[in-house]
Amino acid sequence: MTRSFVLLISIDGFADFYWRDERVKAPTLRALAERGAVADGVTAVFPSTTWPTHVSLVTGVKPARHGVVANHILNRATRRAEDLTGDPIYDASAILAAPTVYDRAAAAGLRVAAVDWPATRHSPSLAFNLPFFKDQRVFETQTARAVWDELKAAGFPMDRQGDWANLPRRFMKDTMVAEVAARRPSPRAGHADGHFLCADSHQHLFGPRAPEAYWAIEHVDACIGRLLAALPGNVRERAAVFVVSDHGFLPVERDIRPNVRLRRLGAVRGDGATGFAGEACFVMNHGAGYLYALDGDARALRSLAGEVVKMEGVAAAWPRERFAELGLPAEHRMLPDAVFEAEPGFQFSDETAGEDENGAPKYRGPTASAPRRRATPPSSWPPARGSRAARSSAGFRVATWRRRWRRGSASRCPTSRDEFSARSWTLEP
Repeated sequence: MTRSFVLLISIDGFADFYWRDERVKAPTLRALAERGAVADGVTAVFPSTTWPTHVSLVTGVKPARHGVVANHILNRATRRAEDLTGDPIYDASAILAAPTVYDRAAAAGLRVAAVDWPATRHSPSLAFNLPFFKDQRVFETQTARAVWDELKAAGFPMDRQGDWANLPRRFMKDTMVAEVAARRPSPRAGHADGHFLCADSHQHLFGPRAPEAYWAIEHVDACIGRLLAALPGNVRERAAVFVVSDHGFLPVERDIRPNVRLRRLGAVRGDGATGFAGEACFVMNHGAGYLYALDGDARALRSLAGEVVKMEGVAAAWPRERFAELGLPAEHRMLPDAVFEAEPGFQFSDETAGEDENGAPKYRGPTASAPRRRATPPSSWPPARGSRAARSSAGFRVATWRRRWRRGSASRCPTSRDEFSARSWTLEP
């Protein structure tokens, strides 16, 4: 029996509402859907940001199991904020606590490739890997030399990778992702992952449903079309293509700046770049926010969490003993001591300077909604106005060249029974 080749494509920030939007020009995706199947959507894991969600996509489990708890965390040893996106600090083995689908494919003797996939730095399971890096120095020092030399010899501008990772130029990197991914399948290839980011980038810059967002989706659709057309015939015949997304977007008009309030209360000094000092500090994750205790005791933390809850734009909060409701672990070195969710139209900021506790946002579109359940702070904290539902609308698009499909229940990952909820489709044997 001919072994299938599985191609997993992620369109970062492709919310499900775009699929029903007639203004979206996506002929490649529409054609795949007509020949395959489309799921209704998924409930994203929390926080619904790129690193946790992409790890859930390839492990089938929540952050409570796989250990990637946010895009942005506090390093408690250095007391500095760390951005996990772009893998500037940690190898995959240092942050992933659950096996991935490409780990299992490699263990079965298949060759696996990844192009721009999050949280894959130095993954031993990937025969070819051009990770999702954002910094030119990281590209040059952390990309496998064989991969770097191969792509340079093929004429790709490797000296421009950091520049192309900037949000306004990300469409150029997406074009390269398609070209590189099309080169990877071989007779032994069993699995490949590819990630396209410019739809996400343009929504951060201009907001959801902006003209630039529609253009970015059209560009990614064309990139996927070129990728599929470039696959060798013997690979295309046995390919199963899955097109997914990690999160959606909500429009935002105002920032929430908890560190400004903490500083005015005398509870924090410094900042995320140089290091925090004091009782507690705050690390943003767009529509979610994390409060970390520093030198403050439990009573101080409860008091400061109550101060954050009272800020304009804060919807709700969860103390650590209720993190299971969010799918977060009870203990983890990167875990905060309290989690907050922003109201629609607001997002959190790391800003510590100035006197304004709210202000104009850095980005026009936030991510990271809470699960679809109401949540209020514990009674010892000032009451919040309740949590909104997860309206970030994570997209989940599945298409394939295979023809025999039946509608099924939620997909189940064989690695665990603790997976995120999904209304999906299953392939008949």
